[in-house]
Amino acid sequence: MLTAGAVASAGIWVAPTIVSLDPASAAIGSCPAPPRRVDFSRFAGANLPSTFLSDDGTVTINFSQLNPDGVQDPNWDGVVFNGTLNGLDNPVINGMENAVFGDYVEFRFDFSIPVCPSFFLVDVDRGGWEDTVRVTGRDSGGNRIDPANMILGGTQVQVDSRTVRGTTSTTSPNGNVEVQFGDYITRLEVRHSDVTNLSNFQWIGVHDFHWC
Repeated sequence: MLTAGAVASAGIWVAPTIVSLDPASAAIGSCPAPPRRVDFSRFAGANLPSTFLSDDGTVTINFSQLNPDGVQDPNWDGVVFNGTLNGLDNPVINGMENAVFGDYVEFRFDFSIPVCPSFFLVDVDRGGWEDTVRVTGRDSGGNRIDPANMILGGTQVQVDSRTVRGTTSTTSPNGNVEVQFGDYITRLEVRHSDVTNLSNFQWIGVHDFHWC
């Protein structure tokens, strides 16, 4: 159950308070058994395949990308980082270069069965860039499902129920945002956009999926 969100006096969107989540929620601690996992480490140093399986082989995931403005960095277009970034191993990277206001690139993950995932957004921060990341779920009918919770690492603000924006530059775990869904989805969309008329390079990562 969620209590309603509110608008703070400063105009910053305030997330709903999580009172409880369905036992099938993505919150790892609520799982009645060890959660299922998709660990991107097995693809470290290579492009994430267009089709791959969850670690236990029970779910097929189709991966695709949108690059309508032609600003995706060809060196980091779904490449799985070979190493540790902001304290997390081997996230898949969504990079942009020479973007201007409103440009975006988007990762899409389509699941063969409904899942209720959690995962981390990696390196959401601000420097000569300002990472803005929107996370959207879809059910089998295409209906929009927003995350139940987005737990900020410290270098972001949450601007609405599905969007976070970087505020400070960091290479620490403070740059990560934990995303938890409370309802089942069959598609996950992670849209990375620029709001600063950027003239160089920026990236964010997506780190592993868990669900019950």
